[in-house]
Amino acid sequence: MLALLTCAGTALADDSAAWLQRFLAEADRGHCIEGAVYNAIRENGAGSATAVVQSALRALDQRAEQQRALGCAGDIAAQAIDAGADPDAVLAATAAGL
Repeated sequence: MLALLTCAGTALADDSAAWLQRFLAEADRGHCIEGAVYNAIRENGAGSATAVVQSALRALDQRAEQQRALGCAGDIAAQAIDAGADPDAVLAATAAGL
């Protein structure tokens, strides 16, 4: 059982790293991270919400000044929920990402 949990944790970490890179790239292209969150969940399903939200929060932390300058709202949780993610999963991911 521990091996299964370890593998699942590693897969989530790999997904999170990929999402982080995607959101940083979107920000560097002048896009709002929250918009990229909406698109990511719509494209990949609500099951990806935890990794997406946590990664987006990290990306927002790294690009906060740039995102403010672009006029982005930073409403990652709201966009995730609007895209179809379970609000409880988003809340848990947001709390874990802080």
